[in-house]
Amino acid sequence: HSVLKIIMLPAPVIAVGNITLGGTGKTPLVIALASFLESKGYKVGVVTRGYRRKSKGQVVVKDGKAILASPSEAGDEPYLIACKSGNTVVIADTNRVEAARSAIEKYHCNVLIADDAFQHRALARNIDIVLWDRYSDPAKEAVLPAGRLRESWRGLRRADILLITRTAEISDPIRSFFQKKQSNLFIDALPISIGKIIHYNSGEEIAPESIRNKKVLGFCGLGNPVQFFNTIGYLNPASIIENSFHDHYKYSEADLDGLVRESIEKRCDYLITTEKDAMNFPASAKTITNLLILQISSDLSEKIKAAITQKLPPFSD
Repeated sequence: HSVLKIIMLPAPVIAVGNITLGGTGKTPLVIALASFLESKGYKVGVVTRGYRRKSKGQVVVKDGKAILASPSEAGDEPYLIACKSGNTVVIADTNRVEAARSAIEKYHCNVLIADDAFQHRALARNIDIVLWDRYSDPAKEAVLPAGRLRESWRGLRRADILLITRTAEISDPIRSFFQKKQSNLFIDALPISIGKIIHYNSGEEIAPESIRNKKVLGFCGLGNPVQFFNTIGYLNPASIIENSFHDHYKYSEADLDGLVRESIEKRCDYLITTEKDAMNFPASAKTITNLLILQISSDLSEKIKAAITQKLPPFSD
């Protein structure tokens, strides 16, 4: 066996990741974490691979003040993190160790969030946070290719914190399943909140009640589209026509024309998608007058905040 070289850097690292393929809500958690750490006085850096971006090498998506890259150069998720975080530095690089070095040396970050890094072990970390989607039954999961697990359950021994996403309550079977896998794992729920609902073409906000009893066409390119359609369901529309594309999908004008046509044929009042999808739209999307963007955020409980703070060393300015 070759020995994995682990690089320890002079700033604490919080790794956020999955043990499964597919979406669990990592991006809203990274944004919530960055905001919480900033409120504690940290200078936060997010390091990310920038999946499916059009650029090569290292890209500084945000220098802590200004956004310096387009969505296609940054990747949709890093760009979204940059848009929604205060003074956070965001760096995309397939080499997360180099991204972390830049964040510390060039931008003086004193805490790092490593996005989608549970399996990326070259960067030493102080806290490993793993997300699990509440709609997945862990007892039925198997390692790829038979199931969606990226690695065996033994991998959970590396985790410090397990967050069950999109729920306010954790069922006893799920809690006990994970506790048996790792007895000193901190486990808590990570519910999501629906934030604003925005008209894509005008930027105007509409009230959530405006969706009630309306017919909507929901579409997204996410790792787990079902979660998004369930979220639309919380707004109590009369019905939802569902369209899903592959994760990080880049929409063409023809794609959007097709969706608009379908929405007219099926007499939908609105088309609804996610902020991440909006990063991948062509300019023509601005002409669609009834296209809405649903903003969501992760809610960090006081218990989660305490579990994170407890494991971070005090920082020096």
